[in-house]
Amino acid sequence: MKALVKIKGLLILALLWGASLRSFDAYSQCSQNNIIVTGYQLRNEFGEVFSVTDNYQIGESVAGELWVNFGGSTTNGYNMTMYYDIYRNNVLAANDQVDCMFSGVQIQQNVWTRVRDLSWNWGDVIQIKDIFMYWETGTAKSNTTCNLTLKNNINAQCYSNPEGFTAAVPLFPKFDFQTNGICNTSIQFTSQTIGGTPPFNYTFSWDFDGLGTATGSNPLFTFPGTGIYTIGLTANDGVSITTIYKDIFIDPNFGIQVDIFPTKINDQSGIIYVQSVTGGTAPYSYSWTGPNGFSSNSKDIFGLADGLYTLVVTDANGCQQTEQYVLDIASVLRFDWKTIDLSDQNNEISIKWEVHSELAGSKYWIERSLGNADDFEKIGEINDVKTSESAIVYEYKDNSFPLFEKNIYYRITKIIGSFKFYSPVKLVQRENSIQGNKWIVYPNPSLNSNAQLINPNLDPNQNEEIILELINSGNFSERAEIKLQGNRAINLKEVFGDFPKGILYLRIIQGEKVEIVRIINSN
Repeated sequence: MKALVKIKGLLILALLWGASLRSFDAYSQCSQNNIIVTGYQLRNEFGEVFSVTDNYQIGESVAGELWVNFGGSTTNGYNMTMYYDIYRNNVLAANDQVDCMFSGVQIQQNVWTRVRDLSWNWGDVIQIKDIFMYWETGTAKSNTTCNLTLKNNINAQCYSNPEGFTAAVPLFPKFDFQTNGICNTSIQFTSQTIGGTPPFNYTFSWDFDGLGTATGSNPLFTFPGTGIYTIGLTANDGVSITTIYKDIFIDPNFGIQVDIFPTKINDQSGIIYVQSVTGGTAPYSYSWTGPNGFSSNSKDIFGLADGLYTLVVTDANGCQQTEQYVLDIASVLRFDWKTIDLSDQNNEISIKWEVHSELAGSKYWIERSLGNADDFEKIGEINDVKTSESAIVYEYKDNSFPLFEKNIYYRITKIIGSFKFYSPVKLVQRENSIQGNKWIVYPNPSLNSNAQLINPNLDPNQNEEIILELINSGNFSERAEIKLQGNRAINLKEVFGDFPKGILYLRIIQGEKVEIVRIINSN
């Protein structure tokens, strides 16, 4: 009896050893390889290749798809059975996966073919290993399919690759940033680049809005002040090079807005009101100094003579900002415009004006009237650039006007305290203002998400669907399918609801054509 048990045990071991050998042989006996795998690729849930405008964050779950590309010396095959293992970050995540490819149809080579749905976390390295596949030869027989049970179907029509491939996503430069302290503009940047070609030995070059450059993955850069800056990041994986640009906004420590009412000649009745202080941490303290030994710790100051006044604002953290203002009624009364020029720049009108000198505390309203010069409305505002005895040039770009309007009138209103000075009225006559098959968002900048999307060159009888994708540099990402109704405008607020303030990108997918429009939204 014991001898019989031993014999049965030996038979089981022999069978297991034989199965192991057959599995090994499966990888060694596919000698012809007349159909081979040339690579795998990760795509999004719609089967689209990822783009540098996609807004995934490192570690974010991605519900996507796995795609494959076949090569080889013959297309004489169908009903392909493909086995493989899936590794995530060099750890086995799914063993002995099997898919039937080209069921009842000829195998296609040198084109990307969808394999299956696949989920992973953004930034994971997905590898497809232990690949074994076989197929039937000859003309494809319709209404047939794969035999998914014969993993070791060894014949000339098979392929094996134990090492496998990394499932690729394109080289995808991306970065994050954070301020370094509460009283300065030193910004720490961190690369979040993924994708490209293994072994992912990236090199980086940075462009900080033309103010300086850097290399490495985590540079520190100090900007000259607060505001909006365009940052360029170029990533090189040794095979391909990709550059992205991203606008960052550095919040000011303090935004100080004042109203100045100059004194009358030979009088001491001037006033400076501090309208608001933003940024920093409340409460704020104020320290004024001025001519003839003037000083005050009040927020607003009264009974002022002509002269230069200096304000130091200090917040609860001890951060300080200094501004200077001039009271000079003579400067106000002799103000005049030096030049005003308008130029039509590809669906954007530039209004540029120059003044002989500048007085702090003033501001400019940009006003527009459509069709005639009888109904001006304010479309923008620019504050002065502080006191200056030399000429100052200002510029405002208007891209919110109706694109079908032929005659557009502009004027500038300078406001100094209770005084208003109006510039000469300027006219722009627009001929053939809409050219090419391009999508346009108006008004842009938009207010409270109220923006329209239109392509005025579409066929009025056109009836098709387009895909709209709206994203920003944070975590906002929305997608919608829209049926076109001729060349009628699409209300983006009705499509996406209220979307975030700041810079967004609208991707318009129309068949094989893709356009991207940059949107600025304020509220």
